[in-house]
Amino acid sequence: MKKIYEWKYDDNHSVKMPVATIQGSRDGPIFTVTSGMHAGEYAGILAAQQLIQTIDPEELSGTIKIIPIISLEAFMMRNMQLSPVDSREVHYHRPGNPSGSYTEFQIDKLFELVKDSNYLIDIHAGEFAQALHPWVPVPLVGSEQINSASISLAKGFKVDYIELKRDPEAIPALCVAMAEHGIPNIWVECGKNGIPTPEHISINYNGVISALKTVGMLSGQPDRPEQKEISGRRYQVNAGQSGVWHPAIKEGEIVQEGQYLGRLTDFFGDELERYYAPEQSLVLYYWTSPAINYDRQPHGYDWHTGLISMITVEE
Repeated sequence: MKKIYEWKYDDNHSVKMPVATIQGSRDGPIFTVTSGMHAGEYAGILAAQQLIQTIDPEELSGTIKIIPIISLEAFMMRNMQLSPVDSREVHYHRPGNPSGSYTEFQIDKLFELVKDSNYLIDIHAGEFAQALHPWVPVPLVGSEQINSASISLAKGFKVDYIELKRDPEAIPALCVAMAEHGIPNIWVECGKNGIPTPEHISINYNGVISALKTVGMLSGQPDRPEQKEISGRRYQVNAGQSGVWHPAIKEGEIVQEGQYLGRLTDFFGDELERYYAPEQSLVLYYWTSPAINYDRQPHGYDWHTGLISMITVEE
């Protein structure tokens, strides 16, 4: 079954979400796949479409729900990261406040669609302005059983790293809410610069198929590619003023303490500031857009001042 759900928010805006439900020929769990929370993260959207088109109900135990584009209004506006309606970061809002902002209303409706899930994978990527190295963050909140199930979902993705996140304050609020509700869940970061390459689409698609085999919804042995578990301190290098960003690193690079990361100049090219690595760290992604706008921080979000996102690693 394919349906576009629509809920009216106010006189000018509504929330729309396309949902495909694939009912298997045998009983089993409910598995949800979502993508398009941030509208320029296209590799996940196309992988979700491929799942809808290729999963055979006759080979399936249980039910799969696929929401290929969570933020449909933002997608149709070719928007990046923050909501075009209220300039909020969708991932960092909990369900439970439908009378709040547009984003809170949107997240509440999303949760209503997925709350009966036994497992959930949310697919993300780097948007137009971000070069991202594929990895899978795993929120470790809730019971040991939920944590173990969440890790098992991540094991089938062909990425170098899975990030074990234990601090609830550093985990997106929606992920925490789902784990507290009893839903093992992960989110996948695979894709860069808003370009849906065949490689990144395949990593997302095959990772979900492997997860479905892991939980017994599809037959066959799941893939278990080599991965490294990391759980260091996540931090972000931000500009302290507006200017033009000149990066000197690449995504996936491990930088050493004190290593030069890049510089910020004014509009004429005169240097304003240099940046150096405070610790040995893995570059998860960096902003490839030279445009840094310090004055654009709606609701305190620093996305438009971001330069590099990193995690500390050991040798």
